[in-house]
Amino acid sequence: MLNVGLGARALHAYTVAFQSIKERPEEAVTLWHLATVLPLVFHETSRRAISKRQPRSGLRSILTRDPENDIAQNEAVFNLTRRVREMYPRTKRSLNCAMAWGLLDTKDGVVLPGFIKQPPSFSGEARAIVKAATKLGGWAGQLTSFEYLTVLGVQFFQ
Repeated sequence: MLNVGLGARALHAYTVAFQSIKERPEEAVTLWHLATVLPLVFHETSRRAISKRQPRSGLRSILTRDPENDIAQNEAVFNLTRRVREMYPRTKRSLNCAMAWGLLDTKDGVVLPGFIKQPPSFSGEARAIVKAATKLGGWAGQLTSFEYLTVLGVQFFQ
């Protein structure tokens, strides 16, 4: 499901969760962070790896092998750099929509969540996408940008 509106809501959920971390090593969500969200939460294997972990487990837990699963959990991050590049146009469209709709805002170059009186409710896959984005944002808020991108294996410059 690659819906631009759902992508906008996922970016918002990620940003809200990031900002909810009280003691963050970094104060703000960056475009580097946002570029990783949709390639992870719109990709079923990645989303499943994120969803299976407890919020307190942290981002590194998706790299742990699950003996009951025949797929290594870190498969979810294989080729993430390629997916980030391929999905960047959709990420930009979702980001533009999020800004236009007031889901996200910027102040002095910092991306901030906008205020939503009552967030829309979703079901099925859309709900799973938003929940995964929320968990991912909480994990990202606990790490520096360098740690976050290193754990995910993202290389923006090759």
